[in-house]
Amino acid sequence: MVTRAVILSGGRSTRFGEVHKPAMRLGDRTVISRILSTVLSAAPNAQVWVAGPTEGLDESEAARVSAVREEPRFGGPLAGIAAAVAGFALAARREGEVLGSDAGSSDADVFDAEADITLILAGDMPVVTAEHLQALARASRESGRPAAGRDDRGKLQFLCAAWPTELLQIRLTEIGPPADLPVKRLFDTVTPVIVEADPSELADFDTPEEFDGLVDRTEGSERTDRGARMEGYERTDRGARTDRTEGR
Repeated sequence: MVTRAVILSGGRSTRFGEVHKPAMRLGDRTVISRILSTVLSAAPNAQVWVAGPTEGLDESEAARVSAVREEPRFGGPLAGIAAAVAGFALAARREGEVLGSDAGSSDADVFDAEADITLILAGDMPVVTAEHLQALARASRESGRPAAGRDDRGKLQFLCAAWPTELLQIRLTEIGPPADLPVKRLFDTVTPVIVEADPSELADFDTPEEFDGLVDRTEGSERTDRGARMEGYERTDRGARTDRTEGR
């Protein structure tokens, strides 16, 4: 049984002033550091892949993950997921392993307690909990289907989900070239398991105002001026027209 996680950090952050959102500091650590810590709390032996820059991780954290880039660059979160799946499929072959529970079967309805699971996480969701990730992984493993929760608008959160790794690989193959396609395409032919969660735990941020809301929740009166948080961070490609990090 293998748990993998893909953290998507490859967007332009256009609505956030083109500052790399995962590297923003929230409390005593960065957004992406918080996400990585939560993943490893949920699954200490998880194989973690970052699809996009690892900026915001310290040296030891960066050494704990594998990094890939979507093709083409800024090609969207589905392209990031595809790059990560291709990366860990290649790594598995190098180790002489078979990716997924049974590479010869595409029957997603058969329960397999040992099935490989892949968690997919947006790089701007710093308050998701380890308990929710564990619940997603458990529901996906037991059902043989993807599992996700609903956000504060009642919509399925495609970018905080768990997938049977083999099924995820099959869906990516069926979709074909992933660049600029929405992540919800993964769910076109499958019915996900809905895992109940506090919608506030699935909060993400696209704008400085939304980030300030997360700061208020996590830091209260100790919040730091946003300008100080952004200082020293590289801006993303200024030619950006849309923010594809979270790929709504």
